Amino acid sequence: MPIPNVLKDFECTGCGECCRWGGSVLLTDADIATMACHLGVSEQEFIDRHTRLAPNRIQLALLDKADGSCAFLEGSRCGIYPARPEQCRSFPFAWSVPEGCPALDRLRAAGSPEAPREPRRSAVL
Repeated sequence: MPIPNVLKDFECTGCGECCRWGGSVLLTDADIATMACHLGVSEQEFIDRHTRLAPNRIQLALLDKADGSCAFLEGSRCGIYPARPEQCRSFPFAWSVPEGCPALDRLRAAGSPEAPREPRRSAVL
């Protein structure tokens, strides 16, 4: 979990870096329903076209592009932003990474030297 005093000042810049990290965007049933509706396809069609079995083997994850970025990333913007999954909506407030988000990195660098850094962990949930 990110350091709370950093989060109070966090503002997403829309750079899309979080959409380029390797890992899995894990989906809930509600995520699938919302994204399918947004794209105008059935839930089964969405699952068949845009998901894979997650490494935890108990749920689905979004497909990635060959470079590891999200398949819905268009330039530096999310192509399904209004319907993006909960995992994406909750970043960085429910989960984070120790580095790689330019806005968080700037806030951490500007923070007090005593502020503890988060332990390094994978972006995979």
